Amino acid sequence: MGGSRAAQSTGGASAFTLIEMIGVLAIIAIVAAIITPNLARRISRANGEKEDSVLSVLADGLIRAVRANQSIPGANSWVTNISTQTGLPLNEVRYVNPSVTANSRVYLIHPSFAPTNAAGADPLWGQTSSGAASVTNAKIMIISVHKPGLALPVSSGRASSAAVFDAIWDWNFDPSTKAPPAGWPAAWTGNGEYLHVQRLNLLAEFNRITFSNAHYPSVYPSAQFGSGASTTLNTAAAIDAWYLDGTYLRLYKDSGAGGALDLSHSIVAAMNFLYESNRWRIP
Repeated sequence: MGGSRAAQSTGGASAFTLIEMIGVLAIIAIVAAIITPNLARRISRANGEKEDSVLSVLADGLIRAVRANQSIPGANSWVTNISTQTGLPLNEVRYVNPSVTANSRVYLIHPSFAPTNAAGADPLWGQTSSGAASVTNAKIMIISVHKPGLALPVSSGRASSAAVFDAIWDWNFDPSTKAPPAGWPAAWTGNGEYLHVQRLNLLAEFNRITFSNAHYPSVYPSAQFGSGASTTLNTAAAIDAWYLDGTYLRLYKDSGAGGALDLSHSIVAAMNFLYESNRWRIP
């Protein structure tokens, strides 16, 4: 009798334990179903915030490269230029995740970017003594997506049209619709939350400079821009052009006045330089 009761007691405890386990597993499954989507959203949000921060660093690196090199990189050299200035490895500049080469960042250039050396030139523009006659649509975007497998519908280089470029430039994320820029493919419907756009208007990097020669055409002073060769200012009484921020300028006297260095200045704003009485001065 005693043995029988013991067996019954043991069997009852085992059955109860199994029921408990099933209940616990059911609870875990329910909790997991609730937590997993939230966790995935949090991870995605964190990745998105990280990408926004990285793009800000890349933009700063690009601006520093423009000033340091006195040139604007094109689609083939932007990664190298930014890597040099920021110290980031090339693949950390080129890809959102260096281990996922499908998610490369895009360097998109306005199709009417000016100043420019040529349609497919790289760098887009390099500083010369002549400067730039005008600065229009000097816009570049660094574009990325932090969701693996979601392909960007644009590639690095000049945008296929101003409309394509402007649709992205003017886009702002709407959390209620999560819509991408206008005209993007169906795969992007509701996926705008994964898109990142870093806009750079390089107009702010140019300054309008005027060189006025009160003695023209009998006296010709000269100027040196950065590390370039000295250029005689003998084509007009006044030269008006655009030069990159940070350009180091050396202004020399006319050869008849000794041709010596008379004024040095780093360009950081729009300015006028006047040559009169055989001296350079800033009015």
